[in-house]
Amino acid sequence: MIIDKLKSIIDINSNNIVNSFFKRALFSFIFISIISTIFIINFQQYNFYNSLAEEIKTNVDTKLYKYSENLKFSDINVLKDGVKILTEQLGFVIIEIYDDKKKKLFKFTSSEEKFARNLELIQSDYNLIGDDSKTSKKVNYNFFTILDKYHFMQIFYPVYKSNRLFGYIKGIYYIEPIVVKRFKQGIFTTIVTVLLTISIFSLLIFPLIYFAYKKLNAHRLELLSSNIMAIKTLGTAIALRDSDTDEHNYRVTLYAIKFAQSINLDHESIKVLIKGAFLHDVGKIGISDNILLKNGSLSEEEFEVMRSHVVKGVELVNHNSWLEDAKNVILYHHERYDGSGYPNNIEGKEIPVTARIFAIVDVFDALTSKRPYKEPFSYEKSVAILKDGYNSQFDGKLLNNFIEISNKLYTDTRLEQKEELKKELESLIKKYFLE
Repeated sequence: MIIDKLKSIIDINSNNIVNSFFKRALFSFIFISIISTIFIINFQQYNFYNSLAEEIKTNVDTKLYKYSENLKFSDINVLKDGVKILTEQLGFVIIEIYDDKKKKLFKFTSSEEKFARNLELIQSDYNLIGDDSKTSKKVNYNFFTILDKYHFMQIFYPVYKSNRLFGYIKGIYYIEPIVVKRFKQGIFTTIVTVLLTISIFSLLIFPLIYFAYKKLNAHRLELLSSNIMAIKTLGTAIALRDSDTDEHNYRVTLYAIKFAQSINLDHESIKVLIKGAFLHDVGKIGISDNILLKNGSLSEEEFEVMRSHVVKGVELVNHNSWLEDAKNVILYHHERYDGSGYPNNIEGKEIPVTARIFAIVDVFDALTSKRPYKEPFSYEKSVAILKDGYNSQFDGKLLNNFIEISNKLYTDTRLEQKEELKKELESLIKKYFLE
């Protein structure tokens, strides 16, 4: 029955993969799109500004050489004529000329009305590049906008001729709106193209990844269901060999889970508790029948052999990575809070919390259950016996927490038949292992 239940869980889980995978794919698409958009904008801006600055430099140098074949910045009059025309023809709002010592020789300001009206605003951004800028042959530049409609580039660069430094040019260049518009259109086109490419690629590769992911997940769930079935079967076999029924494993595991939930134990620890509850007595496989099934009291030597079942249990699961964390319950569920338990005589919080929880529910179920050597104790007598172990056999705080919920746990569980117990347990297994 549990296999059929797990198969139906796998089918449901596979259907949920679509939503889960789609959400992840959508998140990835949005993330990649945002990163790509930011990169494109910055990269395009860098290329635009850099290209524009180099173009301005080329135009300026060409014009200057045209007006003075033997350019010397000391020829002020010749240079002034050339720069004045340069200002008018190339769209400079302000241009300044410096000699090779960075001493300002002269300055021209555009007489165009639209610039003259806003000259104060323009000049407020004019000191973005100082005269102490590096003297490399590259153009230093800044791009700025005023009144949200006039775009300018400020440049500063050294003028060389035959690798000889003649001086420096510093100015503010007006960028025509059509140039800025084309630049923005170019960015928009590039972004749309990249996003469409990402979308098409995602649509093409999504089915391949999805089916691979779905297949992998199905295999994972099948393996997990096999592991769960294995520990259930093994736990049942141990219980039957110990003259008990598999209902003991169902009850004690349900008690452990619900107790852990009531104290808000974390999800992973509850998974450990489930595995440990199924396999807590797995080491009894290694105990001989004449001791395990003996009627009457065990001798001291026989009791020592019986005690060894916790160590044998750990040895059995020691090389199974999936059961590695269950060892805490298997090894320590017979330790006592006062340190008088076995096998290691550890005490208090040294005992893992999963083992402290299981120790309480295991004894409670043993007290309230019928065994070959005894009739079940009443709920009241069982609780009284548990209380006798307060801070000696059991963690007192955990014991108080358990007693608060024990009546309802006991009543609900005793009213359920074996199949109902299995059904409830399967539901909890699904919650902690398969969802």
